[in-house]
Amino acid sequence: MGATSLPIALVHGWAFDPTFWDATRTILGPARTTCTDFGFFAPHPALALPRVPYIGVGHSLGALWLLRHHGPLCRGLVLINGFSRFGTAADFPHAIPRRVIERMRAGLIREPEGLLHSFRLRAGIDAPLPPHIERDRLEQGLVALMDMDCRTNLQQVTCPVHVIAGTDDAIAPPMLTRACFPPDGRIKIRWVDGGHLLPLTHAETCAHAIMAMTGRMNPP
Repeated sequence: MGATSLPIALVHGWAFDPTFWDATRTILGPARTTCTDFGFFAPHPALALPRVPYIGVGHSLGALWLLRHHGPLCRGLVLINGFSRFGTAADFPHAIPRRVIERMRAGLIREPEGLLHSFRLRAGIDAPLPPHIERDRLEQGLVALMDMDCRTNLQQVTCPVHVIAGTDDAIAPPMLTRACFPPDGRIKIRWVDGGHLLPLTHAETCAHAIMAMTGRMNPP
C-alpha cells in the first residue's frame, strides 16, 4: 500500500466526539479517514485502530492515547494540540497541576454539564453539548490526563512524528508542548497562531499537515 493511499485514523480529545473532525475530514476526503470514539457522548466506545498500515492523527487526549496505542502498523503520527504527559510528576513540573485536574474531576461528578461547558468554552468553543453524557468514561479520561505518561513511548516511536501546537493554547500551553517534545531532530513541531481546537479553527492547516505525512504534498 503506497503512502498516498494509507488510511488516516483520527482520535478526538477529551469532552469531544468524532464530529470534532468533520471540517478536517471534508478536506481530506471522508473515504480515507476513520474515527475512533472514546464514547464520552455515546453508549459504546469504538477505539479500534486500522489493521493495515495507517497514519495516526490525535488531538489532545487523543494524541496521548495514540502515543501509547499506535502500534507497529502506524506509518506516521500527527499530534495536534497534544502532549506526551499532561499532569505534573516529580520529574515533570512543567505540566498541568494535579489539583487542577482533580477540581475538574470533582466538578464532573457534581455537575457534568456545567463542567463540560466550562471546559469547552475555555478550549474555544461555545456550542451545545451532545445530549447523552457518559460521566464514567469522561472521568476515566480525566484520570488518563492526570496519570498517563507516554514520554517513554515517544522515545520508542519508530515512525515520523509531526506536532502541531497553538501559540495561544489555554489547555495545553506552549510551555507544556516544549517540555513534552524537546528538540532532538526526530520530531517536527509546527507552531500555529491559534488555540486548543486547531482541527476546528485551522482545519486546512491540519489537513495539509496530515497529507504531507502521507507524502501527497508539502506543508503550506
